[in-house]
Parts: sequence; structure tokens; C-alpha cells
Amino acid sequence: MVDQEAKNGRNVTNKAAVLLTALEKPVLARVLKRLSGNELTRLMQAYEEHMAHASANEEALEAVGKEFLSACRQNGSGHLREALVLAFGAESADQIMRQDHWRAISGRVKPSALAAMLRNEAPEAVAIVLSQLPSKYASEVLSALPQELRAESVERLARSEHVPGSAMDAILRAIEQNFTGDSGGHDTERDAGVRHAAAMLNQLDADAAAAIVERIRQSDPARAAAIEQEMFHFHDLITLESRTLQQILAAVAPERLALALKGLSDADREPFFAALPDQTRSVVKEEIETSGKVPMREVAAARQEITNLAMQMEREGKIRLRADGDLVA
Repeated sequence: MVDQEAKNGRNVTNKAAVLLTALEKPVLARVLKRLSGNELTRLMQAYEEHMAHASANEEALEAVGKEFLSACRQNGSGHLREALVLAFGAESADQIMRQDHWRAISGRVKPSALAAMLRNEAPEAVAIVLSQLPSKYASEVLSALPQELRAESVERLARSEHVPGSAMDAILRAIEQNFTGDSGGHDTERDAGVRHAAAMLNQLDADAAAAIVERIRQSDPARAAAIEQEMFHFHDLITLESRTLQQILAAVAPERLALALKGLSDADREPFFAALPDQTRSVVKEEIETSGKVPMREVAAARQEITNLAMQMEREGKIRLRADGDLVA
């Protein structure tokens, strides 16, 4: 019986040695740091006996890998968290798991329902919630909040003060219970908050966003200016260089551009027309003239599509919308 247990233990250690040969060095280093002295000794012995002078063959590696993945599935989310802790550390693992919960909320809870829950909360708490949600969803929640709470919450968000994980977890649990059954690593927290605030405001119409920024300006002019530098709206397209505007409009369907240009003055339409090929310009003008009256929400949606496209192209490095924080004139 003892011999059998010893044999089983050696088999497990041998399998671990095989699996570790497939890991990249940084990951392997993290694994080894988690082992006890006794475990490390047995693993090194197994490696010296079986792996030091020959690599694991593909068949053996595949068999051990399948067994490992099977064990992972049986352990479920607990194993996932342990793996995240091993790879990124406890604090980062908790943050990753927390973000997954927030994404789940945005997928199953209507923005208006979440806003209804938040409307009587303190701006600090609302800002924490908004900071964790995807920016488009967060902007929809923001739009459904009372005007005063909107401005105060975005102002708090732009401050982006450190919030303990325990506080975020408490808010997350409260929201989940209420609805049960339903880039650059060198950025400062303040910069991240300003960008998150701007990303949400970019999803609002220009007037609503401007009103919120103006409210922030009354108490913190520097922060309001920082948010404005990160924001970009449809009317800002008019200020772009012709070549940049041409690149953007080349990716826009003529009927969507025609809808976005509804309601603009002839002077504001002219830069768009000038950036279009002759044939496309004729199609867009004809569409504007023949489409008749359309709901403003459809116009706003078309404008937001084009704005989002421009910002996406900038993120991909295809165009530049700003130079040194300002729009290109």
C-alpha cells in the first residue's frame, strides 16, 4: 500500500516535470516560486531522471496536457482565480475577476434600471460604478441620471482617487443583489479618470456633454480643460485636415453620411462635401434632398457612428485627430 502511494506520487511528479517543460520561462519562474522546498526537490529529481537529457515527446506532452485541463475544468472558477493569482498576483487577480463581474452587469441590466438604483446615491458612489463599466454603457447610465448628479459624478470620476478594493466589492455586491434574477502602464490614476470621463461624454450629444464639462469647470477649470482635450465630437470633424477627413469618410456608407449631415448648415456641410469624390458627393446630396424629415435620434446615431469610427482609426494609428492635445486645424 505504501509502495503504491509512493509510486503514484512519483507519477504525479513526473507528469508535472513534463508539463513544466512546455511553459515559457517567465511563467515557469512564477510556478517554481509557489512550490515548497520538498516539492521543488522532488520536481528537480524527476527532471534530472527523465527530462534533463531529452525533451518530452509530443505524445507524452499531449497526454499530460489533457489530464491537466480536465483537472482545471473540475476545479472551476476557484482554479481560474488561483491561476490568475499565480500569473499576476493577488491584487491584480481580484481586479480582473471584479472587471468580469462589471461586464456581466452591463450585459444583463438595462442602463435605465441601473440609473434608477443610483439616482439617490452619493456622487462618489456613482463615480465608482461608472469607472468600472464599459464606457458606452456607462454613458447610457449617465444620461439617465438627474442632471446635477451627472455633473457631480463625472467630476468625481475625473478626479479618479484611489478606491479600496473592499469598497468596490461592497458596491458590486449591492448591485448584484439588487438585480439577482435579472493602455500605457505609465499613466497616472488622474489621467485614466479624465480619459474615462471623456470616453463617456463622447457618447452623449455635444450639448449635454458641454453642459457637464461647464459644470465641472466652475469648481475645477484645469480638470475641465483636460477632459475637453480628450473629447471628440462630430462637429470637430469640420476642423480636420482635408486628407484626414477623406480617410474617415472613405469608410462611411453614403447613406449614413447623408443622415449625419441632416440639420447642418450649408457652411458646415461644405468641408464634408469637399472631402468626397464627385460621384459620392452627388449620391450624398441626393440622399439628403430626397430623404425628407427624419427623427433627430437617427441623425445623432449616425453622427456618433462616424465619430466612433474616427476615434477607432486614431487608436489604430491610421489618422491623427489631435496634435499635442489639440485638434489638428
